[in-house]
Amino acid sequence: MAGDHARARHRGRRWLLAALTVPAVALGGTLGWPGDPAVSSAASVAVASGVPAAATGTGTAAAAAATTAASPAVDAAAVLAAVDAAAAGAGGTISVVVLDDAGAQLVASSDAAEPEYTASLIKLLVVQQLLEQDADGSIGLDADDLALMERAVEASDDDAMSTLWVRFDGAELVSAAAAEFGLTGTAPPEEAGQWGESTTTAADYASFLAALGDHLDAGDLATLTGWMQSTTASAADGFDQDFGLLGADADAGTVAAKQGWMCCVDSRRQLHSAGVLSDGRVVVLLGNFPTSTSWTEAQAALDAAAAAVVSGS
Repeated sequence: MAGDHARARHRGRRWLLAALTVPAVALGGTLGWPGDPAVSSAASVAVASGVPAAATGTGTAAAAAATTAASPAVDAAAVLAAVDAAAAGAGGTISVVVLDDAGAQLVASSDAAEPEYTASLIKLLVVQQLLEQDADGSIGLDADDLALMERAVEASDDDAMSTLWVRFDGAELVSAAAAEFGLTGTAPPEEAGQWGESTTTAADYASFLAALGDHLDAGDLATLTGWMQSTTASAADGFDQDFGLLGADADAGTVAAKQGWMCCVDSRRQLHSAGVLSDGRVVVLLGNFPTSTSWTEAQAALDAAAAAVVSGS
């Protein structure tokens, strides 16, 4: 529980995932810059021009003391075709970026650098900044703060996020994360307090996930991973979170994921699914649909897109 996390933070940091036995990216696994000898042999297919390579480091959000599952071969063209077909069938678009476990780009759609409203994906940037600033002594998180952070990630609790946003100046946290991670398409909302209207790109969000190990200590990385691996079936507002990377069609195994949804700014609805698969691949799916598309139809599109990404074809 959150209170237990709080009591443990200054006794030796949180080692939540030490008890987990699910496949995940090894904490000590290398996430080097593209072109480094450690990753130069990794398969990389650059589909979209102008999409920045991921900023990478020593671990991802799927870090845990367990073995890494093997990644399937990836047919980028087939994945993109399947994602485009799924989106078109629901009358919308789905931006996609896939990185391998070394941070090299495997798949990127032509709109991967186009800004989209984040909806609840922004919660991870805020929580990451709070964990990092607490670790360096800039702020001091208490048990209530940690409980709110846990609910914001696991249950995508909007009230918890709104409290954190006001308490710690969420807009400044987003700006700090964007600067720290080099996220050129990520920004806080234009209207104060409307945190779901923050913007990011599929390329930015993939870079953020891939570089988490460079910006969080092992205990905080494990804590955030644990929350992302404990997504509730139903969100705090009752929304079904079992879609995209967490949908049955994806069959992705254990995933450290964050889901997001929002309606109806500019007569559009956003439905996003992003995370790290058990084989270490980073996947970001940003769905944008007209309000005439139902949530059920949008979820089916994300499910089909995720299934194509997970299978690699």
